Amino acid sequence: MSEFPTRAKCVVIGAGIVGNCLVGHLSKLGWTDMVLIDKGPLPNPGGSTGHASNFIFPTDHNKEMALLTLASQRQYIDHGMNNTSGGIEVARTPERLEEFNRRMTSAKSWGIDARLLTPAQVKELVPFINEKIILGGFYTPSVSVVDSLQTGTLMRESAQKAGHLKVFANTEVLDLETENGTIKAVVTNKGRIEAEYVVIACGVWSPRIAEMAGANIPLTPAVHQMADVGPIDILQQSNAEVAYPIIRDMDTFCYERQTAGSMEVGSYAHRPIFMHPNDIPSNEESALSPTELPLTQDDFDPQMEQAIELMEMLGDAEIKYAINGLLSLTPDAMPVLGERQR
Repeated sequence: MSEFPTRAKCVVIGAGIVGNCLVGHLSKLGWTDMVLIDKGPLPNPGGSTGHASNFIFPTDHNKEMALLTLASQRQYIDHGMNNTSGGIEVARTPERLEEFNRRMTSAKSWGIDARLLTPAQVKELVPFINEKIILGGFYTPSVSVVDSLQTGTLMRESAQKAGHLKVFANTEVLDLETENGTIKAVVTNKGRIEAEYVVIACGVWSPRIAEMAGANIPLTPAVHQMADVGPIDILQQSNAEVAYPIIRDMDTFCYERQTAGSMEVGSYAHRPIFMHPNDIPSNEESALSPTELPLTQDDFDPQMEQAIELMEMLGDAEIKYAINGLLSLTPDAMPVLGERQR
């Protein structure tokens, strides 16, 4: 264990995919005096990275976001952490099917291979889907499942091996010292670090940490419900982590993603469930992790019924694991990036 430093050029707060990715890139750019801290243990400190569904659908109507997604996907490929599965967004309504025509325009514009499918063609790729309740699909062969936790670990470790980074887990930020609107130091339970730059990359806790410096980060911790359903015979027989395309049931705001012998069912259709950063439990208080909260079953039941309607086999399996998972949401659904505005 390195001696806790008293000074660094840059302190990054948060060892999820964002913080780990950042120190990896800065190291390659020649930054040599960095410290990464997180209040949780490694490799999974308890943030959203540890329970993310980890699939990438590249098509977006926003060119900047689409190209950013493709660049991100290439980095996962470079690290050997990209498992191409394909993905199909299905339509239950004529309006959604028309929107898929617009998605085809965006996909072609940004150079993404995609095609429209009939219900029968969807079933050829996903034999356990109920094709009678869908009108068609939007298929992207390059959709993939990635390992964000391991990728972040590799990027963090590359900066450490280069001698550019010191890492301290189980280290909590107590205060951020500023002077005339400029950051001066990070105060932790292990000591004080003077720093020229401080990056807040701690997901759902970011607004609370920013407030210590008199800054505001427009980010809200919000629940995304998810359940792991299984075992399911056809998935077990595939003998793969993901053998079938991921399904996004766009009209019900749900998705179904194989995870080895079971199916992960995720929902964004429930009522908005928000949490203040100060109310997120600690690692010690959490049964699983601070961002894996107990499922509120009444919110999930309607979406589970719709998932069973789409894939009947889900009704014959048990829910093995289910959570109200906290994610970081912004007002415009875009990234929060940049220096604090005075």
